[in-house]
Amino acid sequence: MINCIKYITPLVLLMGLSSCYKEDIQPPNPPTPIITDSTQIDSTYNLIGQVWVISSYRIGEFGEILPLNDTIEFISSNQYTYNGSQSPYSFYPTASAFNLTLNYTPFGNISGTIYAGNLFTGEINGLKFTDITFGSGNQTNYYLWMTKQ
Repeated sequence: MINCIKYITPLVLLMGLSSCYKEDIQPPNPPTPIITDSTQIDSTYNLIGQVWVISSYRIGEFGEILPLNDTIEFISSNQYTYNGSQSPYSFYPTASAFNLTLNYTPFGNISGTIYAGNLFTGEINGLKFTDITFGSGNQTNYYLWMTKQ
């Protein structure tokens, strides 16, 4: 009988220890925030679908402001039309504003800085655009007046 207890006791003990398991402790899931403000959170800007009219321009800082009635329509993230002629453009954020480069305009390939306020108001009043056409060593500055339609 003692021999039987010798074998049964370790067997019962082994079964008891093998039936235990350690539960992995997981941190609780954070609560999902409830958003009650419908203000746009994403601050990414794009020009897709926008139509702007260049109403005036000036060549250089002190030239005469000349009237113009040219239409620019941004048809994709990198293509626009200038009075119906399709060309590439680029638009990207900089440290405090946005850079807009319009290729193949009557002014050449021009690049300038546009501010968030211009995008919100739909008005660009005499901002400088520089001719960056490859091979054009003069880098003429054009000042454009534009209105979003």
